[in-house]
Amino acid sequence: MTETPADLLSDVLGSMHLAGTVLFRAEFREPWAVTTPEACQLARLLPLRTERVIPFHIIASGECWMELNEHPAVRLSEGDVVVLPYGDSHRLRGREPVLPMQVGSLLPNPPWTDVVVIEHGGAGPNTRIICGFLQCDELLFHPVLCHLPRLLHVSPACPADEWLASTVRHTAAQASSLRPGSRSLLPRLTELMFVEILRKYMQELPANEIGWFAAINDQVAGAGLRHMHAMPFHHWTVDSLARRVGVSRSVLAGRFKHFLDQPPMQYLGHWRLRLAAHALTSTATPIKSIACQTGYESEASFSRAFRRHFGVPPGDWRRRARSTSPAAASNMLRRPSSTMPSATPTPNT
Repeated sequence: MTETPADLLSDVLGSMHLAGTVLFRAEFREPWAVTTPEACQLARLLPLRTERVIPFHIIASGECWMELNEHPAVRLSEGDVVVLPYGDSHRLRGREPVLPMQVGSLLPNPPWTDVVVIEHGGAGPNTRIICGFLQCDELLFHPVLCHLPRLLHVSPACPADEWLASTVRHTAAQASSLRPGSRSLLPRLTELMFVEILRKYMQELPANEIGWFAAINDQVAGAGLRHMHAMPFHHWTVDSLARRVGVSRSVLAGRFKHFLDQPPMQYLGHWRLRLAAHALTSTATPIKSIACQTGYESEASFSRAFRRHFGVPPGDWRRRARSTSPAAASNMLRRPSSTMPSATPTPNT
């Protein structure tokens, strides 16, 4: 079996069915302050396909402050981007202290056909903010994202960040002008921006960090992850994976435990279940065949494992996916992760 290089970040983002959208353009004049509820609460008011959303803000012009519970206030300037991976409630404000308004009270009644413009505040200097969301499946339960900070703040000022800075400027311009094609272009720009922010975060991690992004940077754990993602249905064992990486079993297991708090084969089993979940969503392959392709001896054992991991049996997962709107289904199918193999099923590992 030929092994190809694994793009781990693309694999994982594909498994999340990531879809970006820009919903608001805020025009805030001093003095002003707004409070945003948790993303899962806000999502119920918005035309989104899931409650698991990642809010982001782009400062198109001006400056402001962001306040998050138990987190130091962050000063934001033109060109800055903030992403809240867990959708925490937060407050945005200008320079002068005033009582905040709930952002939901500023929104017009749906439906909305274009980016909604929100105006609030007094007669002072203006701050323009582009507000959007990244929709994804199983966010809070995804082991890859569980070690991200509550707030990702990016100020793409150095020459190495020029591509990201250009994407941010282009996104803000498209959301502000709404030229022909903007509604189609904006989702792709926000997704590209998010991927670039994750790349930057991964590259700048300190040596003592843990989690999936830190594991990629580790010589041992990163090599193990790349091998498993390149051939997820290969008959891997701890011995065979350790030999491929060039270390002992104990060293390999220790690095996985340190960064991911789980053994290599447990990580592989969970990743195979995510690939199975994608197959259930994006294909009509019978559940029994997916179970066999994933390495389970029976449909019953696959169903038990799937339910333990995702909280619902495979059939319910598939029915839930089919009940989504056509637009949502299109977004889910646009970026598939690693596909299920069509070759002879592999045995259990």
